Amino acid sequence: MSFHSIDRARPIMPLALAFLLLAASGCSSGPKFGKVSGKVSFRGQPVTTGTITFYPESGRPAIAQIGPDGTFTLTTNTNGDGAQVGNHKVTIHATKVGAGSIQQAKSIEDEQKLVRTPDMILVAGTVEWLVPEKYSREETSTLTAIVQEGSNTINFDISE
Repeated sequence: MSFHSIDRARPIMPLALAFLLLAASGCSSGPKFGKVSGKVSFRGQPVTTGTITFYPESGRPAIAQIGPDGTFTLTTNTNGDGAQVGNHKVTIHATKVGAGSIQQAKSIEDEQKLVRTPDMILVAGTVEWLVPEKYSREETSTLTAIVQEGSNTINFDISE
């Protein structure tokens, strides 16, 4: 390569570098998020425990603990960052488990089949669904939400 050909290439180098930087800055750094908070209630009463999950059409779900007053704030990556902008399927998993009990085993077979202490068996507490069970699974929930950029308040009052 001669000295003259290097001089001709110099003006092109900064131009090519500027183009690459401009192209890189235009690339998206990932999905956009909107902050999401709201309240979950069942038949007009706040749901006092559980989790709520927003499933986007693609990407990572956002989840929140439901507080004692029924309120929630979604998190996807960092605390309170919200959910991806777009359409979501929503699940609510809210249960209360009653106290278990220990009962006298009725037979040797009962003792062999179940968790036990010397001659007693542990009976698990009953599960009470605070929101109907169908809303706890993505496949059966009919709840949906649309998340927009900025702040979103999305409430769910389930009546059935």
